[in-house]
Amino acid sequence: MLEKRRPSVKRDSLVVPDSEDTTNWRLIIVAGIVSALNAVENSVVGIGEWPYMKEIDEDATAQFFGMATSASKCGHALFALVFSIWSYKTHSVKIPLMASRLIAIVACLIYLSIEYVPSGKRYVLGSVYILLGIANSATTVLRGYIAMCSSTKDRPRAFAVIGLSIIVSIVVGPTLQLLFSSIAYPGYEIVHGMRFHIYSAPIWFSFILTTFTVFFIAFFMQDVHRASTESKLEEEENKPMFSMEQFKETLNKLKRSDLDWRLIAVCLFVKIAATFSHATMQSLMSILFMVQYGWTGTETVRMGSMLMVGFGVGSCVILLLYIFCKLGQILPQEKVFLVCTIASGCVYLITYPFDFNSQPVIMYNETTHAGCNPVEYSWCENAIAVNPYFFMVISLIISAPSIPMMHTALDTVYSRILGNVDQSVAQGAMTIVDDIVFMVTPIFTTTMFTLLGVGPLWIIKSAVFFAIATVWFLNIKKIGSHMY
Repeated sequence: MLEKRRPSVKRDSLVVPDSEDTTNWRLIIVAGIVSALNAVENSVVGIGEWPYMKEIDEDATAQFFGMATSASKCGHALFALVFSIWSYKTHSVKIPLMASRLIAIVACLIYLSIEYVPSGKRYVLGSVYILLGIANSATTVLRGYIAMCSSTKDRPRAFAVIGLSIIVSIVVGPTLQLLFSSIAYPGYEIVHGMRFHIYSAPIWFSFILTTFTVFFIAFFMQDVHRASTESKLEEEENKPMFSMEQFKETLNKLKRSDLDWRLIAVCLFVKIAATFSHATMQSLMSILFMVQYGWTGTETVRMGSMLMVGFGVGSCVILLLYIFCKLGQILPQEKVFLVCTIASGCVYLITYPFDFNSQPVIMYNETTHAGCNPVEYSWCENAIAVNPYFFMVISLIISAPSIPMMHTALDTVYSRILGNVDQSVAQGAMTIVDDIVFMVTPIFTTTMFTLLGVGPLWIIKSAVFFAIATVWFLNIKKIGSHMY
């Protein structure tokens, strides 16, 4: 049962009892909608990032693109912690989320104004990626919010709502790019210096949607807090955002707690597995399509969007099973995570460029700026690439179900290990680990691809997945004791 809290503290907040046997589905659905709206702006840019950068700035390289993507995730990691602490200290998710939407609006306006920049456009796009990374980092507070609004029994379904909202955005973004894929660059000039084309059309949509999100958060979202913190809220609101005394006090509280720190560390470590595949595909997929198969920017956006739509639809089916068929209660989530990690590692083994499933890479075309350029990639002349349609089919069959199940399973396991505590900062730590992978993976992936091609990179990635699966397997019995 949720009840209104004292007017003297926060008039629009709700108090939840300390027991974890109630679920507020209205607030969980609102959080899912906010998560989806926030995620759309990322998905609408995704596939077209590299083709657009290459189109407007010929000096852009795969390694620069990797560094720009990593810088975006660095901003995401830093501000995930800032927003988490902000939410924890102010006992609010609304304020950090609304601030992040304003940052996203600024990023959209800069993106749409890129034509005003006479040279070095890749640096401006890099700054936009950083701003979008910062804006999206505020969604980390929704994980703690979901844990606060849900019972232990309903938590897999509650986290599946967040997972479904993100997957829906993956469908919406590429679908928008498909709808406008016939409007080739430079497209139509809306006002002087601002154009409407295949790369900018989704951003126009994102700008309008982000503005709407600000009002949605303001009118429909409601802050919630545990009843046990009620007497401390007014006292904490008068404290500074950060001080060494508070930091020491927090450390002492953590030392006195009965949390299982070993399993928390395991969850943070294996988060790498849940993020690794997605980070690789996000940073490398467009480059693979253009370099190995010689597809133009428009073809890359079209085919990549179709792949992402297929992935999103398959993932939606899985998450709907979690929500309506209670798949999280039927299947042991610690075992689900293990199986999906192994399956993700197998993707890289199956799509390795063997002779029987591959073809020579397409050489560079100076007119389309597509194909393998020996000046940039020394391995071009003797390289082979797996059939693109075989690659896409395998990715859909295995990754579409395994990636959302990995995320949902790990979120469920992690929240149950944390137990009945304020999970805002702990979930922020999970997001930071997520971002560290996103920071390292684009630079590592694009550099390895530039120097050695796909083969060695695929072997390394499959080995990492199997190593992480081993760590999880060694702790699975102890993890299971927290689940039931």
